[in-house]
Amino acid sequence: MDRAPTVEALRARGAEAIVNALTSGVMQVEGEDLTPGERAAVAAFVAGAPAGGVADTSLWACGTAPALGDPLASPYWSGWGVGPENRRFQPAEHAGLTAQQVPNLTLQWAVGFADTTSMWAQPTVAGGRLFIGSQEGTVSALDAKTGCRHWSYTAAAGVRTAISVGARADGGGHALFFGDVDANVYAIDAATGAELWTREVEAHAGARITGAPVLHAGRLFVSVSSIEEALAANPAYPCCTFRGSVVALDAAGGEQIWKTYVIPEAPGPLAGNEAGQERFGP
Repeated sequence: MDRAPTVEALRARGAEAIVNALTSGVMQVEGEDLTPGERAAVAAFVAGAPAGGVADTSLWACGTAPALGDPLASPYWSGWGVGPENRRFQPAEHAGLTAQQVPNLTLQWAVGFADTTSMWAQPTVAGGRLFIGSQEGTVSALDAKTGCRHWSYTAAAGVRTAISVGARADGGGHALFFGDVDANVYAIDAATGAELWTREVEAHAGARITGAPVLHAGRLFVSVSSIEEALAANPAYPCCTFRGSVVALDAAGGEQIWKTYVIPEAPGPLAGNEAGQERFGP
């Protein structure tokens, strides 16, 4: 197949990434009938080494860290577009440099993430820290000056969204909001990484969150997408039932306030496919 990756390319991804792809990624159709042990065996065979068993020494811990303070009191970049207007523009007073100075920038530090070959998530910078999610589900708070790690949090699945920062409703500091590729939304404490709440916003097998949640007036707005087109590669899959949605959650506790669908009509049965499997559509 022209578009199929080579064995060498798959091996470069590592066993952990292959297990994730078979479990909740683009290869989940191929992996859905396999047991966890069988997925691990396939991944070990393709990668040439088993998943796990290697300590993450690439992200080193910081020493005594200063208190986070108010991460929005100094220049910051939060979420995808840095503001509710989604302009993706940093004003001069926050940027601290001009466009003409950008070509003169030099590398100050670099870190690696274990069992990770792709970095999907855009970093968020606030309060002297860099918050970023990773392919295998680790969200880290790195020191913006040195790259050392203040803390890390492990989500249930890979984190592809940018992270949004906002004040906690209880006055207890600030929270980070993000989603994973299993359609779970998270709120964690920005200073410590402690979990505040999690919420699954869509039960569809192909659902995932790739757009950064947006915080406004105490509500968290989350867009939900899917990889149902990959699931439909299996002729036995009853496609297509995903409708796309936007969900509003209470930022304090994660309770759903409302949910609206991109396709208003619920999918109904249509004629079957060539394999005799029922199909669905509006």
